Amino acid sequence: MIPEGVECSVFFDEIKQKPKSSSALLIKGLVSSGFKIKMNLEYTGSDLIDNSNAMMPEEILSLINEDLNEIFGNGPFDKKVLKQEIKNLSMLYYVRYNGKAYRTDEWNAIKLTL
Repeated sequence: MIPEGVECSVFFDEIKQKPKSSSALLIKGLVSSGFKIKMNLEYTGSDLIDNSNAMMPEEILSLINEDLNEIFGNGPFDKKVLKQEIKNLSMLYYVRYNGKAYRTDEWNAIKLTL
């Protein structure tokens, strides 16, 4: 489990369409928060399923789902658009604090008020 108050970096190594489906993406990468764990996710546009033992808290998975939805939208996914968006995506950052998750830019603003 990702500890509270620790930055969580999500590195994307591979994003591809699920075989025989244009409505789901398979995402492989690493989650790093002081230690590195392999990540294996399935994204459908509305759902993000953690098929790995990365043990990401639900609040971080929810933010990742929101960010992926902003980047890729909902399926079915267009291969040409998908290919371009994948080139631009390598990493996302989050912080977990008091049972909530924040994008790093949101967290930096909150830290100034603490």
